[in-house]
Amino acid sequence: MRHIYYLIRATLWLTLAFTRAAWYFNRRALTDLALPHPESLNSKEKRRLKHYFYGTTYLSIVFCSLRGRTRSSQEKHLFTNLAALAYFFDDLVDTFREQDNTGILWENNPEKYGKTADERGLALHFLNNIYRELPDSDLKEFQAFMHRVFNVETAGRQQKDISKTLKDNELKNVTAEKGGYSVLLFRRVLHHPLDPEEKTALYQFGFLIQFCDDIFDLWFDRKEGVATLATAAVQHGDLYHLSQSFEQQVITTIQAFRHTRYPRPQVETALRIIHFIVSITRVCLKEYIDLQKKHGTLPLDQRHLMVVDMERWRNRLRAALLLWRDV
Repeated sequence: MRHIYYLIRATLWLTLAFTRAAWYFNRRALTDLALPHPESLNSKEKRRLKHYFYGTTYLSIVFCSLRGRTRSSQEKHLFTNLAALAYFFDDLVDTFREQDNTGILWENNPEKYGKTADERGLALHFLNNIYRELPDSDLKEFQAFMHRVFNVETAGRQQKDISKTLKDNELKNVTAEKGGYSVLLFRRVLHHPLDPEEKTALYQFGFLIQFCDDIFDLWFDRKEGVATLATAAVQHGDLYHLSQSFEQQVITTIQAFRHTRYPRPQVETALRIIHFIVSITRVCLKEYIDLQKKHGTLPLDQRHLMVVDMERWRNRLRAALLLWRDV
């Protein structure tokens, strides 16, 4: 009954927050970006922005349920600009990596990178929007987190050729840094103290979220030559190890959240919000395992089999049933 109670609380948080987010995105989001030329965003870019906006809304729901209150107008504004920055920067890195013949070591210098790689200046526009509004007390830590994410992304350690030399523990560290510091980056734009215990919990949560993404993106990452914990596991035909590693990260995240100083109802509600994405990922892993049993090996070259569609009612039902299992 305790699990059901917190699951209901989590469902209410998710429902209300996403309803408010939909209203905000349709009426305020583009205005809050303060684009010099709003019409310069094409329909594809707006769809991609919307995808990132809702993904980061999920992060905000975890943060806010943990602290026990929703975002202020200014926090929404900062989140929207950071979501836009994340979208444009991710695409910028993917595009510019193949063209970069500058020989520059970009470490800890996203501003110079933005000036060089982004002719439209949008990434720096969003970053400057954030810089102007963040209080000085939070800015230094925000930049420290941003540099960690930036350095992981621009180092290209997961790309073809370079990634072939990565060992499992190195891939784990890359995954943890990429996910952990990305989550902490978004958390830092909330005007709320961030103590060491919460920092540890959110870092582990970010690792978990990145792990979930990599499991779902297995077909795409393998096709593009991106090394992740998921692609490395299937390369060796070891889905059992992949599943065990994922479940261990779930346990680590739960333990870290329960060591924070927040009241227990807020912690347990946040954990049930995380339980939603964990349950969906378990469906994906189960689908991979079933495919391997059926075919003898994973049909890695068949997109229609390897890309798990959570729009299908069969998969939604499986995820719903897993939600009833306690965290």
